[in-house]
Amino acid sequence: MPQRTIVGVYSGRVQTIIAPDGSPMTTAIRKRPVTKGCLELRGFRDDASAEVDHHTENKAVHLFSDENYRLVEMRLGLSLPRPTFGENLTTTGMLEEDVYVGDRFRVGKAVICVTQPTERCKAIGRNLGVPKILKILHELEVCGFYARVIEAGRVVAGDAPELCDRLQSTWSIRRLHHFMFHQLAQDQLVNEVFAISELSVEWKRRVGIMRGRLQRGEPLSSNLIGL
Repeated sequence: MPQRTIVGVYSGRVQTIIAPDGSPMTTAIRKRPVTKGCLELRGFRDDASAEVDHHTENKAVHLFSDENYRLVEMRLGLSLPRPTFGENLTTTGMLEEDVYVGDRFRVGKAVICVTQPTERCKAIGRNLGVPKILKILHELEVCGFYARVIEAGRVVAGDAPELCDRLQSTWSIRRLHHFMFHQLAQDQLVNEVFAISELSVEWKRRVGIMRGRLQRGEPLSSNLIGL
C-alpha cells in the first residue's frame, strides 16, 4: 500500500460560472489550492457548497484519492485537473477499500473521523463538459468520502495522515457504496449499516430514500439516467 499522503489541499466558495455547454451553473466545485489551510470544525475557512446539505458537520472535509484519478483518466483518455471532484484533500494511500467509517486520522495538526461515502452528482460532468464521467465513477465504484473534524488544526500538502483509531473493520467506504446501489433489498445488511455508530445521519437517511425508490421500481439515481 502506498504511503498515506496529502498531495493537495483545496477550498472554494460558491460562484456562478459558465459551463462548457454555455449554460450558467452555481457551484463551489472549482476549488483552489490552499497553501496554509486551517481545518476548523466546520471545514476549511472560505470553503462552501452550493447545496446546504453537502456541507454539514458530518461533511466538513471531502477526501478523494489521486489513484482514482488515474483510473478515471485511463477510461476517459484525458488528463483531469485537480481537484476535479470538488475535494478538499487529494490523497494517496487512502483507497475506498482501505478506509472504514469511524476511522480517525491525524492529518497535520487536525484530527478527522470518516463519516460516509460521497454520492456523486451531475455537477462534475457539467463543470468538465464530460457528462459520462459520472457513469464511469459508478462503474469503477470510486466515490471518495467525507469526514467530520474532531480537532481543528493546520493541514498542508505533504502531510502524512496517521490512523489513530479504527472502530470497525467490516464496512469500508467501498462496501458501503456498493451496498447503496446493489444491496438495498437485503434487510439484514440494512440493519447492520444502521448500527454503525459513526455513519452519518445524512447517509442513513439517504438509505431510506433509496430503499423507497427501489420498492417503487424507480431508478436509484436520476443523475445516471441517459448517461
